[in-house]
Amino acid sequence: MLQRSMLLRDFRLCRFCPTGATIGFMQTSTTPDPAGTQPPDFAPDVVAGLVNDGMATLVAGAAVREAVHRGSRVRFVQVLPVGLSAEDRTEMDVAMFGVALRALHRQRRVPCTFETVEGDAAQTLVERSRGAAVLVVGRDAPDTVNSVGKYCQEHARCDVLTVAGPDFSLQPAGGVEVTAPDKS
Repeated sequence: MLQRSMLLRDFRLCRFCPTGATIGFMQTSTTPDPAGTQPPDFAPDVVAGLVNDGMATLVAGAAVREAVHRGSRVRFVQVLPVGLSAEDRTEMDVAMFGVALRALHRQRRVPCTFETVEGDAAQTLVERSRGAAVLVVGRDAPDTVNSVGKYCQEHARCDVLTVAGPDFSLQPAGGVEVTAPDKS
């Protein structure tokens, strides 16, 4: 009885908030459920495949725009390599969350979920996009060894939207050195 009264008390405090603030929630899923497993009043998911390939901001933005267009939920799926230290994983989680929040900025009521998994990026994104309307990934660079975009286009059971352009939002602060081309 004590738990129920505490729940009702907390609900009343939130419900009668004089400032009119909206209370929302973030769902973080680590289950292997396919995308699109939400209530029937939503269109199938738009999956944003976030890989540390320099394309995270562009992929997240394109996924949010696609979800708004379709009236869908965005499922941000970040794929990390196996064996990262807890510190590196935390840093990447924080960076992904920031990228997703910036993409959602000024978009009203776009339902979303956040998920971080370890494994092969291409295979994991194909698995996690089962049941989705579209999977959004970064376009492979011409010199890429692991072709995530190409693999997704060939194996995903949903549409695949590839996004082009450089982006270093998920790189560690001092991790990338940019130099001007030699003009000699």
